[in-house]
Amino acid sequence: MNTPTQTTRTAVVTGGTSGLGEAAALALAQAGWRVLIVGRDPSRGADVAKRAGNGSEFIAGDLFSLADVRRLAGELSRKAPSLDLLVNNAGGVFSAGAPTVDGLERTFALNVAAPHVLTEGLLEPLAKAKGRVINVVTGIADGFKADLDQVAGTKAKGGMFGYVRNKLALLALTRAQQQKHAARGITFVALHPGIIPTTRFGHTMEGLFNPFTTIGPFFAKLFRFGVTEQVAASRYVKLAQDSVEGAGYYYEGALRPGPKLALDAGFVDSVWTLASQKTHQASA
Repeated sequence: MNTPTQTTRTAVVTGGTSGLGEAAALALAQAGWRVLIVGRDPSRGADVAKRAGNGSEFIAGDLFSLADVRRLAGELSRKAPSLDLLVNNAGGVFSAGAPTVDGLERTFALNVAAPHVLTEGLLEPLAKAKGRVINVVTGIADGFKADLDQVAGTKAKGGMFGYVRNKLALLALTRAQQQKHAARGITFVALHPGIIPTTRFGHTMEGLFNPFTTIGPFFAKLFRFGVTEQVAASRYVKLAQDSVEGAGYYYEGALRPGPKLALDAGFVDSVWTLASQKTHQASA
């Protein structure tokens, strides 16, 4: 097992114990990074960290609890007082259900609130390293519409449309983060890694028939769309190491204009305010 050196770069990958997060953590380690792997399964996490090497570690964290996200940020800061990369990879689509312990709809809690709180909690180590934040989003149609009440208000609900609305919000939040924190030397980008039919995406959807886990892989194979986890993970490594455009939207690893709403200054400001207010209320 390789041991870290003073020149080893350190990355944090959330949702790094399975699927694409696991593949990304291992790909970064293969490229020479020390990876702090965040997840909820200690057994899986320990196994990924062992295979990663380079002094990589598993750090337990429950991203559905903002109190635990704040605790996690403190632990990560102690483990990596100079942090080169934060990959907000954890995300998911959910059926309608009970809110989180903070009273948040689960899709918003995992896809927007947790990345916001974790990033804000790691600003000091990121600034020290002149680090980078990769927010993992999805492919979004240029004219896709969403209002904030659908993201985290009275109209917020789960399902695929709820997931895409929250990823649109995260894309807008990426632009806001770049505007607010770029002066500290931190770079923020959003990445749609591609469609990966072999991951556990959608496994949290309830019901006897779940199209994500039943027919999705079949049609992906039949029509030859999607990419492997290894190809998608290579896009994480590329964005981690190459020159990038701050606040850029990297669709399957290539820079492209974001959807219109995510480029709207008013929407960007509103998403920042929403995320800040919702997470502040949860801590009050």
